[in-house]
Amino acid sequence: MALHELCEALETLLLQHEQMISFAEQKKEALIANNVDVLNEMVNKESRLLRLIVETENKRVQAVNDFLKERGLSSTPSTNVANIIRMITNAEDKLRMSDLADRLSAAVERLRALNDVNMRLTQQSIEFNDFSLDLLAGAYDDQDYVYKRPSDQSHAQHNLKLFDSKA
Repeated sequence: MALHELCEALETLLLQHEQMISFAEQKKEALIANNVDVLNEMVNKESRLLRLIVETENKRVQAVNDFLKERGLSSTPSTNVANIIRMITNAEDKLRMSDLADRLSAAVERLRALNDVNMRLTQQSIEFNDFSLDLLAGAYDDQDYVYKRPSDQSHAQHNLKLFDSKA
């Protein structure tokens, strides 16, 4: 019975991670298109889904503990899917568990790659905004690049900038 619950938890996790991948792809498109409304919507949806993933993960941990108790074993931090698959005696159940584990692992890797891309896009957007603010603030005025004799410059005279600090 615990094996059935474990498989159900893994299937649910797989579906939830596939939905997270869909959200991550939509976030990537929103970042590229500079569509802040869609980006906010995706972040909110991800937050709600993340809470569900945490709940499902707790069910998975409980199912693993129950599975191990049925076999007279205690849960250890080194217990992983490969160990559980070795404990399963039914070939069909082994194959199902192995397939679920492989698919979930692939989904997590895909999600990780998309999150890395989104992080880089966000960082580039921040750098562009910083550069734009510096341009508006006058940090790149011609006077910064033209040589002037030090004796001709007055230390008391300072140019007032439109922006005094970065936003």
